[in-house]
Amino acid sequence: MRTKSPVLKEKMIDFINAFYREHHRSPSFQEIGDGCGTSKVQAYRYVLEMNAEGLLSYDGESIVTAVISKCHSPAKVSAPVCGIIGCGDPTSEEENIEEYVNLPESIFGKGDFYILRAYGDSMVDSGIEPGVLVVVDKNAKPKTGDIVVVLNADNENTLKQYKGKKNGKYVFAYMNEEKYPDETIELDSFVCQGVAKHMIKTF
Repeated sequence: MRTKSPVLKEKMIDFINAFYREHHRSPSFQEIGDGCGTSKVQAYRYVLEMNAEGLLSYDGESIVTAVISKCHSPAKVSAPVCGIIGCGDPTSEEENIEEYVNLPESIFGKGDFYILRAYGDSMVDSGIEPGVLVVVDKNAKPKTGDIVVVLNADNENTLKQYKGKKNGKYVFAYMNEEKYPDETIELDSFVCQGVAKHMIKTF
């Protein structure tokens, strides 16, 4: 039996990995042949030999490489992008779902998430700048120091750091010491619409 080309083996593995990441399935032997400049029959023979050598795994249906084994169907949470949230003075609540996105549990964990687009400058010391997407866990219970989505008695909401209760008031802090040093909001009552857990931003 003719020795298989190590270069073509590597090319096929690279093709199979790239194909899986794009299409979320194994390529057919015809697709491997077309993508690697060879025939369907030769692609089949190469895959069988690489399976025997342990370079990949083929069970008669799916081809799994070392890369693909790390990509297999990660658990995801669907989260709506619900418009903007003020990082400044409270604004009237208005939910406007722009789209739904999938968040991988391996990065974001489990939760009943929704996503808000930040505007305003009162939270920049926490890294939340205008345009940043804030991933909020709707059901998380706020603890002192958490950044929370606050809904007050006037049906206005804002994003602030929860500082706990003081003198009978719930205290929420701005996080921009240069522009708003020690500035807080004090409320007799409030509804927590969730705790910020992650940020999605570009650099």
